Amino acid sequence: MSNELYTSNLIVRMTDREKRQLAEAAHHKGVTMSKFVRDSVINPPSVSRSEYNELRQMISYEIRKLGVNVNQIAKKYNEYAYVEPSIDLLDKLNQIISLMYEINNKIEE
Repeated sequence: MSNELYTSNLIVRMTDREKRQLAEAAHHKGVTMSKFVRDSVINPPSVSRSEYNELRQMISYEIRKLGVNVNQIAKKYNEYAYVEPSIDLLDKLNQIISLMYEINNKIEE
């Protein structure tokens, strides 16, 4: 924490919806709205909006490819009437799900 005293105010107009979004984002980071705004202004994200959109598209594409692979595996299981998936398959699926949540959380930060 800084030893500086915060003595200046800045009034920003926003809609109620924007204010709720700001409060949620600050809560997600575990900081006050003031700190969240200060940090966001002083240290903005290191990617541009277009870079962010491009990255998000690439991630969506890769996730869709994983979904196709999972569907192919499910089709084989159904063709051969397997009752339970292998431990290895379940482990790989759990890894994929964990990575998807991790990526989603990073994108939303």
